[in-house]
Amino acid sequence: MKTIFITVYDGDIEKNILQSDVLRTLRSANLKIVLLVKNGIVHNYRHYADERVVVEELPPALCFSEKFFYWIGWNILPTRSGYLRRRQSYKLHRSYVRLMLGDFLGWCGRSRTFRQALRAVYAVIPDGYGADLFERYKPDLLYAPSMFSPEDGRLLRMAKRKGVGTVTASKSWDVLTNKAFTRIRADTIIVQNPLIRDVAITLGDYDPTQVEVVGFVQFDFTVRQDLIMPREEYLNKIGADPGRKLILYSTSGDWKNPYDDEVVEGIHDAIVTGVIPHAQILARFHPKYSSKIERLDLPHLITHRPCEGEEQVESYDSSASRVYPFTFREDDYVDLANALYHSDVTINTMSSITLDAIAYDKPVVLICHDGLDRSLPYLESLRRMYDEDHYRVIMESACVAASYSMKDTVEAIRAYLADPSRDAEGRAFIREQVLYKLDGKSGERIAQTLLRRLNL
Repeated sequence: MKTIFITVYDGDIEKNILQSDVLRTLRSANLKIVLLVKNGIVHNYRHYADERVVVEELPPALCFSEKFFYWIGWNILPTRSGYLRRRQSYKLHRSYVRLMLGDFLGWCGRSRTFRQALRAVYAVIPDGYGADLFERYKPDLLYAPSMFSPEDGRLLRMAKRKGVGTVTASKSWDVLTNKAFTRIRADTIIVQNPLIRDVAITLGDYDPTQVEVVGFVQFDFTVRQDLIMPREEYLNKIGADPGRKLILYSTSGDWKNPYDDEVVEGIHDAIVTGVIPHAQILARFHPKYSSKIERLDLPHLITHRPCEGEEQVESYDSSASRVYPFTFREDDYVDLANALYHSDVTINTMSSITLDAIAYDKPVVLICHDGLDRSLPYLESLRRMYDEDHYRVIMESACVAASYSMKDTVEAIRAYLADPSRDAEGRAFIREQVLYKLDGKSGERIAQTLLRRLNL
């Protein structure tokens, strides 16, 4: 019986791998599955163990070399996202030398030779991380779906040294242009669409034959009609009025938009005064990040934090200093599906929830302004985020309403409530070109890629 290692870094990996057709398909094969779970969260994953699945807790992985290469990794990205991120870092550290060094690395990062040289240095760093697990289980394949985490980076390196086959993945649509360069190239990389495939080839330096395009597994649930409740039943469940339109406001956390509470209050004022008639707001919080909206108490505002559970912990790989560990459960899928399906307008700040909404053909308003009455310089404003590489296709496809003032936001909501078909052609383009295949089989395609690598 062959053995596969699968690393589990956070709730996103659980949602996309363990709770999807990936794990279900692998369970049906003649295969031993070992889940390698990030240190400190293994208690959330013990229930996956059975006669075919083993759950192991990884030792702590963060060390000086990982911090160093992570910093170098995102600095050498020759992308607009990398440029903007360095400017944000300068605001935090106020080190001109650090900024100039980052810009120099970004210039060097345009060279494939330079990227290859950094990979060669990373590959020879002395490290025994995970060696005991490789000796004990003798895996035939390592699947590391969060390639930029310290755990995945060190395990991929160990797998290469042990001669074990490797598969990694673009965890989300922005990782290859925003998170870091691929310091270990796996034998195969799984990506969501042809646009990301091209980035994996040009910036990740993968050969085209090493890239598998599978679609977004996180959108497989959108074809599941069994998740959808009758509108009145769902709105009654969340404490909303079935007679009013539903505005879904998805937060990205205060670290990304510290003015969400002001925008929600502005929308609520428009509802109270009748400028936006017969509506209500459902503020759905990001399961990982806190939001000032949680402190609001307004008559036409409903709030919901999905995946509620543990207290916040220190964050390594996020701009937020502390985050909520989370795990997605079936109830959370039901909640997300119904919130999107029954919404009349959706609102967010440069989030991937835009893709979720477009999957359901729901109008999207993007918050590109800084609260009610601020006029901030470009590099301090939310406007800058919409110039990041992965979001360019959204901004150029006439599929959303980008609002640059509170007045714009209110007018966009009014227009979409009056005519939900506005921008439908642009949304159809995104479903075809970005979401790639909304057939509910992306998880199955990931599993089949892994099974092919195992010759099963």
